Amino acid sequence: MTLFSIILFICILFSITGYIYLRKVYMHKLEIYDKEIANKIVLQSPDNCDTRTNQEEEASFDDIEAILQHSLYQHIISRNEENIFTSHFQSIYNETCSLIHKLALFHIEPTARMLRFINDFESISSLVKQHNDEVTKVLLENNRDFFDHCLKYPLDEQQRRSIIVEEDNCLVISSAGSGKTSSIVGKVKYLTECRGIAPERILLISYTNKAAAELTERMGISGMRGYTFHKLALDLIGKVTGEKPSICENTDAVFIKIYQDLLSDKKFQEAIVEYFIDYNTEENDWEKHKQERREYLSEQKDTRIKAVLPDMDGNAIFVKSEQEQKICFALSSLGIKFRYEEPYEHRVADEMHSQYKPDFSIHYEKDGKTKRLYLEHFGINEHGMVPYWFAKDKGISYEEANKEYGDGITWKKAVHDKFKTKMISTSSADFHYYEIRDKLQMLLNDAGVPTCIKTEDELYSLILPKDSKKEKSFIRLIVTFSSLLKSSCKTINDILSTAVDERSRFIIKRIFQPVYEKYIEVLKEQKQIDFTDAILWATEICQTAKPWSYDYIIVDEFQDISVDRYHFLKALRNGNPPAKLYCVGDDWQSIYRFSGSDMALFNQFANYFGYTEICKIETTYRFGQPLVSQSSEFIQRNNAQIRKSIRPFNPLEKTELCFISYERNRYCEVVEKLVASIPSEKSIFLLGRYSFDDYYLSYAFQGKKEGERFYYIINNRKIEFLTVHKSKGLEADYVILLQCNKDIYGFPSQISDDPVLRHVLTQSDQYPYGEERRLFYVAITRAKVKTIVLYDKRFPSVFVDEFIHPERITEESYLKHPNANKIWSRGEDRYLRTLYNEGKSIKDIAKKMGRSQTSIVMCLGKLGLE
Repeated sequence: MTLFSIILFICILFSITGYIYLRKVYMHKLEIYDKEIANKIVLQSPDNCDTRTNQEEEASFDDIEAILQHSLYQHIISRNEENIFTSHFQSIYNETCSLIHKLALFHIEPTARMLRFINDFESISSLVKQHNDEVTKVLLENNRDFFDHCLKYPLDEQQRRSIIVEEDNCLVISSAGSGKTSSIVGKVKYLTECRGIAPERILLISYTNKAAAELTERMGISGMRGYTFHKLALDLIGKVTGEKPSICENTDAVFIKIYQDLLSDKKFQEAIVEYFIDYNTEENDWEKHKQERREYLSEQKDTRIKAVLPDMDGNAIFVKSEQEQKICFALSSLGIKFRYEEPYEHRVADEMHSQYKPDFSIHYEKDGKTKRLYLEHFGINEHGMVPYWFAKDKGISYEEANKEYGDGITWKKAVHDKFKTKMISTSSADFHYYEIRDKLQMLLNDAGVPTCIKTEDELYSLILPKDSKKEKSFIRLIVTFSSLLKSSCKTINDILSTAVDERSRFIIKRIFQPVYEKYIEVLKEQKQIDFTDAILWATEICQTAKPWSYDYIIVDEFQDISVDRYHFLKALRNGNPPAKLYCVGDDWQSIYRFSGSDMALFNQFANYFGYTEICKIETTYRFGQPLVSQSSEFIQRNNAQIRKSIRPFNPLEKTELCFISYERNRYCEVVEKLVASIPSEKSIFLLGRYSFDDYYLSYAFQGKKEGERFYYIINNRKIEFLTVHKSKGLEADYVILLQCNKDIYGFPSQISDDPVLRHVLTQSDQYPYGEERRLFYVAITRAKVKTIVLYDKRFPSVFVDEFIHPERITEESYLKHPNANKIWSRGEDRYLRTLYNEGKSIKDIAKKMGRSQTSIVMCLGKLGLE
């Protein structure tokens, strides 16, 4: 045997010996580890509820499933507890896996206990779910009697399940008439009576004083009360600072005074005048680039723009372009009397031309005589060329467009030469190289027309007469922007950093900012805060200190949550340990975006608060079929709404939804007959989209106010009138929904938010009339027996057509007329009368005035002309 063979033999011998030795070591280690693993599991199991018996506490459980079944008996495990539970066993799992890997090297099989532990650990989520499902069944059964008798009526299965949920975050998605308040009351009673939670450890928040008081009364629990966010914030500030802050109750009055005081500032007043001259044109799409806007205006060529001020006769002026609109204002500011498109003083119509109507006819006195000067505005640049979209508009080449337009200019000049009349002209180029008012003043002086330049005060009074509806609306826009700005938790600079359109930057920086900063200053001087300040202040306190500690925070009407309230709520619940959050609401009834509510905080709840258990309560106790199916299908056409399967509590009870048309002159008669047809013992609501939807009823029936409620006496019955917003949460046997017409103030409303508010409003869903659709859903689901929708037979709204004429619905059905937001002025009323008396058709009047045909007919009706 060679030396090499001997060495090889010795190595093999040592390897075999070592292998046998190590295998014995790991076999011994396996026996020890298998005995110890059960103790390790028990020793490292997380703390649990105090529901174990003494016998259970003395028992040893050698697997995770056993611990879940016995040590956490009747305890629902939250996601956070599951994570803690998992982390407790992570080190044992890692150690066991490492040992099994080493055992495999020696062909040693792990014990059944080790394999069971590995399998259990890797299946913790499914084991926890199985455990929670079993515990839920036990709790539902053990508390059956409680749920049957804790309220006037037994709670349904979905309500009971939502109540026993113990997840750190729970969102209960309710529906109209589903017993949302009952679920909240049941939750509080379950916690206090069954779980032994002290009432002072539960915080209950609602949105209005009335709702908070109602919840407190229904609880009937000593030491338990409902708060509004504002009341809670004020109490918290008072506790921490030792002094409850003084609240400014009438912020509108403060804003009005600030606005009026700032008018003495020449720059502020000039900014307002400039805004109404240059930026306050509803047709303009300020979000588009200028080139895109030209195409837009080309497509909207039949829509005219209303001038800021009337003509010399007091009639509203509707011009063809923004530049002509500015010329109108410039002429008025120079004290010039004029008419727009007044027929030329000489008859010049021929086979090629209709009667000539100069753009502006200027009338002035000179040498004791009334004279006339004509002003034409030509849409050409400094090279005499028209914009490219002129050609596109007419469907001709650019060269043909220039020739045609140039021929028109030549013909007009020839007419004035022939009849020895005076004409001056401006062009689009003048707007690039001059202040148009200076240019016009120069032209007028050269033509011998006297001018009288109005002061800024006079111009302001012309644009916004003091205490006029127009001035009040503008101040309301400032107040709304300021309020939404503060509740959005943003600053003016935050907004300006994202506002890229010229109009928004101008009005925010030049008008809103001075008012807002002065408002903050005035409150500080008066040592007062507003309600939003209270919430922001309380939020700061909760972020730096823990003045109050709760185990549970319950929030009602969560679909109305705003950004500032969200931050306050999150700061409140982030105590140590964090309180459990239980929020209830219905996204189908989210109707307060105009006051800052953000539906995304509801629909994307988990993104803002963390892992959330979603519960739904889908049985409605208010209304039956077919309204259940009809209303659900209507609201769920918007895919942004959460899907639900609403069902009536009693399948045999019926609730009708019917649509009744009326002729305008018989409207009140229709309402009277409907009321007469309803049994006298049944309650009735008259609902309107707006508070003035009872306009015609006020002439036919006696009105009566009792406290905050308003009634009409119809057929000797007292029938309550409410807006749809105020009706939310209420119910009646019968509901009569008024004025569901296609109109600016119809249902859906065609009034859009001012574009500048998009910087402080939450982003609404993109579905057409999304918020209006939710509001209509609220309206039709107030009735227990029947909802009756009234509409003008000539102008059913798009919502009405969705139900009775779905074949008529197209994408264009949801488009708003570009002038939908324009308020009718007295000048427009006079102009409408004139056109109507001239025998113009509805189509021609609508084209001339830049209004929809529906709007024209509705206004004619209100004027008694049709």
